[in-house]
Amino acid sequence: MEIPKEKLLEMYRKLVTCRKVDDKLYELNTTGIFSGWLHLGAGQEAMPVAVGSILRKDDYLKPGRGEHCAVAKAVPLKSIFASMMAKKQQTEKPESGVYAPEYGLLGISGSLGEDVPIYVGAALSSKQLGIDLVTVCFFGEGTANRGPVHEAMNLAAIWKLPIVFICENNQYAISMHVSRAFAIADIADRAAGYGMPGVVVDGNDVIACYEVAYDAIKRAREGGGPSFIEDKTYRLRGHWEGDPERYRPKEEIEEWRKKEPLKRYRERLLKLGILTAEDVERYDAEITAEIEEAVKYAESLPRPSLEELTETLRL
Repeated sequence: MEIPKEKLLEMYRKLVTCRKVDDKLYELNTTGIFSGWLHLGAGQEAMPVAVGSILRKDDYLKPGRGEHCAVAKAVPLKSIFASMMAKKQQTEKPESGVYAPEYGLLGISGSLGEDVPIYVGAALSSKQLGIDLVTVCFFGEGTANRGPVHEAMNLAAIWKLPIVFICENNQYAISMHVSRAFAIADIADRAAGYGMPGVVVDGNDVIACYEVAYDAIKRAREGGGPSFIEDKTYRLRGHWEGDPERYRPKEEIEEWRKKEPLKRYRERLLKLGILTAEDVERYDAEITAEIEEAVKYAESLPRPSLEELTETLRL
């Protein structure tokens, strides 16, 4: 597949933005600017960036780990940081890294896997309305063993819905290694049991991710039904910030660091002559400035009152 230069550069910019957003959220969380559980996804950016560079704005997208899907779908950085810092956004339709309906992000559930059937419902609505919207649904390998995920995938295959299921296999369900949770080497092998195509891809290779996602999304949009993609990747930080990570050998972490997607993709584009050293510096400066502006905006916003928070919970 020949990917246009503009698309390759778009993905590079999004990849850098994802990593910098992750790093900034880590900084803000660990210095006490905002508190609470933080599940970042540095190292897993390749597939969300690829998917976000293929989907239309109105296509549905269920986020996975981190804020990558929001960045890839071009949700404003100001909204992402305001949401993460629990600030009251001065808009009629406040958005976040997981909930931004205008961009196709319908939110996620607190219990992993329970939201997959909801996104299957979104795909069903597209088919019933006769519109060519596609749904892409991210979840981890741990969530892949949840009952709602199996039921949702089975129903999507029966009804031939326009949806792509993407399992981000980062090797660990919290602290449990994938080899202890599956009797098969490739989770994508399960796709045959549902009656849909299944493919395994190097989840740290941006171009490989783009190619398999492009084919699956095109198939769904043209009425071919669902597909299942397993992207094998690795999170560079712990499952949550503060995770002591005693379960992961240091040698394993270092080996995966050598294959992390940002450095790997940058070196590939430099070698191809698509990206220059000057471009790298320019993107870095521009994105850093955008993030700092977004953080400053979020810090200027008021916190919601207890009554407003309670009202939100009732909704």
